[in-house]
This record gives sequence, C-alpha cells and structure tokens, in this order.
Amino acid sequence: MTSKFHSADKRGFTLVELLVVIAIIGILIGLLLPAVQAAREAARRMQCTNNIKQVSLALHNYHDAHNSLPTSCPFGSFGWYTNKNNNYANMSVSVCLLPFMEESARYDVILDLDRQQVEGKISVWANPGSFFNQDVYRNRINGLICPSEPNGSLPAGYADNARTNIMYCLGDGTSKLDAPWNHPNYVSVSTKKCNSRGLFHMNSWKTFAACTDGTSNTAAVSESASVQSNYYSAVKGGSATVSGFYTGDLDCHPDVCMNGARNPNDPTQLLTNCDTWRGSFYQDGRAWNGFHTVLPPNAPSCQATSTGYWGAIYPANSFHSGGVNVGMADGSVRFVSETVDCGDLSATSTQCTGKSPYGVWGAMGTPSGGETVSQ
Repeated sequence: MTSKFHSADKRGFTLVELLVVIAIIGILIGLLLPAVQAAREAARRMQCTNNIKQVSLALHNYHDAHNSLPTSCPFGSFGWYTNKNNNYANMSVSVCLLPFMEESARYDVILDLDRQQVEGKISVWANPGSFFNQDVYRNRINGLICPSEPNGSLPAGYADNARTNIMYCLGDGTSKLDAPWNHPNYVSVSTKKCNSRGLFHMNSWKTFAACTDGTSNTAAVSESASVQSNYYSAVKGGSATVSGFYTGDLDCHPDVCMNGARNPNDPTQLLTNCDTWRGSFYQDGRAWNGFHTVLPPNAPSCQATSTGYWGAIYPANSFHSGGVNVGMADGSVRFVSETVDCGDLSATSTQCTGKSPYGVWGAMGTPSGGETVSQ
C-alpha cells in the first residue's frame, strides 16, 4: 500500500507585510521615546532639586555655627584664612559651605592653600603650583552640578577647573557688582549701594533676621548653565553686551537686555557675547556665579562691557523645560516658571529700598522689600 503525505505550504512574510510591521514598530518607538526622555529629565530635575535642597540646608547649618550667612567675594583680595569663620577672600559661598556638605577635607586644603598664598609661598594664577591650579579645584563636586547640564562632567575652559551650576541670590541689585575695584565710591554713594537687595552680595554678611519679608518668601539659591569657553555665545551660560543697557549713571536697563541680547536668527544664541566665566569656577564668588531676580528664568544675561561686570543682570537659567529650581531661605525648593511675573522691566535697576519693581520674581529676591509672595 502506498501512502502519500502532503505537507502544508510554508509561507513567509511578504515584503509589504514586513514593511507594515517595521512601520508600526517605528511609530511605537516614536511614541515611546519622548515619554522615556521626559522620564529621564524628570529624574534629573529631581536630583537637581535635591542638590539645591542640600545646599539650602547647608546654609542653615552654617548660620547656626557662625550666626550669619556667608558672604560672596568680599572686599580685598585673599587672606581668607585669617577670618575663616566668615568668607574673607575672593571665594564663593559654596567654599564656605563645604564643611556642611561632607567636604571638610577639601575645605581644609583650600584653607591651607590660601594661607600659603597670603604668605607669598604660591602665586594666584601662575602655573604650576599656583593657588587655583590645584587638584582641589579640578575635582568635581557632584552636589554643585545639575544632572541636566551637558558639560557638567567636563572641566571648565579655564584652568581645567571644576564647574558649578549652583548660584546665589543677588536679588534686583545690579550695579557696582565688582566694587570697590572699579568704583571706589561704592560705600559713599548709598543710592547706588544695592547689596541689601539680595542675600549674597559682596562684603555683605547677613543673617536670616534680614529676611523681614519672611524666609519662605526670600530666594537664596538657584542654578545656571556653565560656559563652554570664554566669549560664549549661547543664551544659557553666556552673557551679551547691548547698546543702551548700562548707562553712565550706573543704571541697568532690563528691557534693553531682554529685547536686544538675542540673535534674531537664532534665539538660543546671543547677538554679541562677552568674556564670561559663569559656572567655570565653583570657588569663585564674583557676581557671575550669582543670579538676579529681574529678568525671568532662561532670559539672556547682559554686562556693561564685554569684559566689565560692574553693571550686569545674570538671570537664573537651566536645561530643565520651562524654568529653574529655586531654594528659598527657609530650606524649601520651588520650581519657578520662565513665565513668572517680572513687573515693569522698563524700570532701571538701582532702586535700593522698598518694593521691587520686578513683580513676583523681584519680590522673591529681595529679603526686606516689604513684599510677600504667594504661589
């Protein structure tokens, strides 16, 4: 008996069916990728929030230990070790906070280097072995870096220094930011002395008692992108010069900066850039490592000249979508939108008493302007 076995026809995918499957997979990936990226950014923003929270808590611990907040880059040059309980050198608030951020060993090394510089044993800038050309300044402090910062793990363009994204509040005080080096009359001209307009101006040790508007209403810490190189042209991290921004009477004009700093052909770039070191040195306490509450977050920065920052506006900025994290003086952290109310940007920025003309954002930066902030 003969039997015949008939096998079923084996049939594969046609080209059309294969293309349809690939197209469906591509569509699904296209739908999922933004969600994945958003989730990753949410995680980075949460870590940034935690970093600012830790810095805010370190400010409170410093205040408990020294009965004041640290100052930012006070008058004089170095010699900080002679008054180490408060910052008396060209150093940033972040350096003063190192012992309260589990960085006591780094703090002690910096203190010893400062002593050697004051005694003439090492120079400030000259390589090798200078004050700033040290491993203690090259090694990154993760708590000062926003995870969304694309350059955070890279050394700065200057001296291979470790970067910082943490900035300290200058309120709406925008004139004489480098005094007394360029303005010896800083102290005598009270109408232009605006160091009361933020918690961390030069040579200005404040206490939390200065926050008469309430610590929950007063900004202390925020963030900024760091520059990739000098004369950096990106809005986030860079600074611009704009004709009419800074006038001879020491007034800054925020509306001129806001309307004239960006390149009209590419709003992410500046039209004319400056020599700026913003975020390049975590140990540098000069004004470019601070932030003003005048122009909204992610607005352009402007300086008086390409190399002069005696008059400047440095807004907070970040790579987060739509705004920046802000640490308040009570230790809380808020996300402030780039659409925050900034009041009258045509107002010149040398008003040194009373309410800020710059709306809710200006009120958040002034510790004793007589405003309260509700959100």
